[in-house]
Amino acid sequence: MQTKKVIIIGAGPAGLSAAAEFSGNNNFEVTVLEKNPEPSYKICGGGIHPDFIKETVSPDIMDREFDKMKIITPKSTFIMEYNGAKFTGTLNRKKLNEELDKKARNAGANIIYGKTIKKIDDNKVITTDGEEFVFDYLVGADGVNSIVRKSLGITTKKFLIAYQYIIPGDYEDIEIHIDFQKFGITYSWIFPQKGVISVGTGYTVMEKKTAKDTKKLRSNFETWCKKRFSLEGAHFEGFSINYDYQGFEFGNTYLVGDAAGMASGLTGEGIKPAILSGQEVARKIQNPDYKYVNIPAYLKAKRKEDGILQLLISRPWGKIIAPIALNIFSIHWFKKILFKALNYKIR
Repeated sequence: MQTKKVIIIGAGPAGLSAAAEFSGNNNFEVTVLEKNPEPSYKICGGGIHPDFIKETVSPDIMDREFDKMKIITPKSTFIMEYNGAKFTGTLNRKKLNEELDKKARNAGANIIYGKTIKKIDDNKVITTDGEEFVFDYLVGADGVNSIVRKSLGITTKKFLIAYQYIIPGDYEDIEIHIDFQKFGITYSWIFPQKGVISVGTGYTVMEKKTAKDTKKLRSNFETWCKKRFSLEGAHFEGFSINYDYQGFEFGNTYLVGDAAGMASGLTGEGIKPAILSGQEVARKIQNPDYKYVNIPAYLKAKRKEDGILQLLISRPWGKIIAPIALNIFSIHWFKKILFKALNYKIR
């Protein structure tokens, strides 16, 4: 059997997870092209379910793990728990990419850093330094500004704008703050990592905020941060998250992770769907009869979350529903019933 060439654009969780999935299959020659010079830090809050990531990469990958989460609204504060288990945690994205890089290399992938893609022409990828890579299969794992997505003629209209401070120090709890007056329909977060704290918020461009609106949001966020933390030595960073999913399989070309718009528009969660979509696409390339399992299940949940987001930003219903929903959410008996149904406990 003739060896098939697989080119993966992007060495993040999606691309490296796809590359690792070809382990032991000599029928495929896998090359990963990444524009950064080395496994790099990705701007991200770093929140993830610890069991999933430890099973995928390594038990040592987590920075912090938590058996409770604080949910704070203007009218109430409560602690969410899940049967005493550590159900949420944080990690460093550079460390994650380094671990996935090792896993992909051990699987036989050729990973080339410092390669920026200039264009995609039929069955070959051309880099800015003039090098050409021929492919039988192409996987776009190149993030929110994916050149592979653009080569397919797919535009991106639905994305989140997020920003955060990385603050030196330690913090005890992982916290979610919901305050529509300060932050609009989204939430703000405090995610403690090892030696630093990610504190951030954001909004969806579908809200069609004016320059005045975004300035006010940033001002509210700054004031909120300064009441809780010293920003001396803190690093500010902004990033975007693509949740505009429009498909992932296009003949011999695939999109995974942020390039496919796999992230949740409601929560911004993107690490897990990136890894799952990378793995499943690699399985499909190796076996055309493979039936996707994880992607359909995830997309079903994503549709529900994105639908809730769309309802909240719709006018005039969003302005009516959001405050009412938050007031109901602040009532203890409602929270108790809701989270008991989800197998969570609150106090």
